[in-house]
Amino acid sequence: MPTPPLPHDPQPQAPSKPGNDECCHSGCTFCVLEMYQEDLAAYEEALRAWQQRQQAAAAPATQGIKTPRKRA
Repeated sequence: MPTPPLPHDPQPQAPSKPGNDECCHSGCTFCVLEMYQEDLAAYEEALRAWQQRQQAAAAPATQGIKTPRKRA
């Protein structure tokens, strides 16, 4: 069951993919397709980090607390 996101840590939003007519295919220094790929890679990294934070926040508070062993 997915956990709800933390209110102070919103999920990253994916960048908008450029339309087919937004690239002029003339080798621009700042090509919209290349910039989109860079933004997409940064988004994917931010999303993984966000997911890890969400999982850590949802972990039970007792995680890491040792339970006493039964004596024989």
